[in-house]
Amino acid sequence: MTYIFAYEHFNTSEGKLIFNPNINPYDYDIQQLILEAERNIGALARLGLKSHPLTPTILRNSLVRTAHFTTKIEQNKLEFREVLQLYQSYKKKSLTVKQKAQIEVKNVFDTYEYIYSLDPNKDFSDMDEPVLKKIQSTLMDDLTGYPEGYRSIPVALQDGDGHVSYQPPAFNEIPPLMRAFFSWLYTSVTGYENPYETTCADFNKKIHPLIISGITHHVIGYIHPFPDGNGRTARAFSTLVGLIHSDLATIKDAFSVEEYFDKRIEDYYDTLMAATQGNLKPFIVFYLECVNASLTKVLKELQRYDKIKHIRELLGKGHAKTMFELISRMDDGEVLHRKLFDDILEASPSSIAKNINKLKELGIIKPGTGRGEYIVCIVE
Repeated sequence: MTYIFAYEHFNTSEGKLIFNPNINPYDYDIQQLILEAERNIGALARLGLKSHPLTPTILRNSLVRTAHFTTKIEQNKLEFREVLQLYQSYKKKSLTVKQKAQIEVKNVFDTYEYIYSLDPNKDFSDMDEPVLKKIQSTLMDDLTGYPEGYRSIPVALQDGDGHVSYQPPAFNEIPPLMRAFFSWLYTSVTGYENPYETTCADFNKKIHPLIISGITHHVIGYIHPFPDGNGRTARAFSTLVGLIHSDLATIKDAFSVEEYFDKRIEDYYDTLMAATQGNLKPFIVFYLECVNASLTKVLKELQRYDKIKHIRELLGKGHAKTMFELISRMDDGEVLHRKLFDDILEASPSSIAKNINKLKELGIIKPGTGRGEYIVCIVE
């Protein structure tokens, strides 16, 4: 079935096109997810992310994940390790036109470097149309022959079988649609109707930054204003919009929502398509769930590092310490067998059993389903 742009979420008032997204920002399910996000952001702030010893690794891995997954969604075939290698050398090593996959990833690195240099919490011009166009042009640098700016050609989205699944608006409709969106964006962020009315803000019109971010992601894909790169641009620009949340801005480069879009790719496309038909809630819920999953991942990485450090200090030396070092290299939820310790340690079965009990008491492992099996649970 082909869905056609039908001005859902748009209406006309006094001859002026208005963007009015069909969403209740105070919906119970949405507000519960917002509260969860605020708890996660607060917990990260209390852990002192910027001064944490693990921070350089987290920041590097976050950007690499973002570049890997936002391009993977668009069918880029590079593996994560290849993206990591490219990140380590992308400013030193020039790329050729034939290396399209590598150029796509490099452009993401450049784009997010630009995004992280901005401060939308202080300056609304960091989220205006020229910024959106710069993000798209950076993402598509050396990848397209189309002129910069909004498209002047018709486009259509196809499904996996090559059938047209969504027909965006005609190119001549794009400028007024985008003006309506940016007008809504200004009001939703500031509470003012426009930049010329700065004396009587209506704070009831202000919306939580993460909801604004999710709506922004949808509307860029919905209007499809560019000839190419709309998905990547939507993901990048919505990230920037989310940084009007001052606390989130302090950890802006530490998490990757794109990783969870890819993990739930069918939900991603299904909820976006539902939004084009007028129902925004499923996508906003999905978007917030992915934000929380990415924040939780960073939180667990920091908590895991701190708990491992604490346990090492408690254990001192001995077989328990050796056993713990083996466990600490495993992921939480991974299953191990006590035979691992029997094979590696020169210790009696009773000594190994005693130290396993010690590790269980410290909350490092818990019994598995089979005899002699244990589950790693350092921060679970």
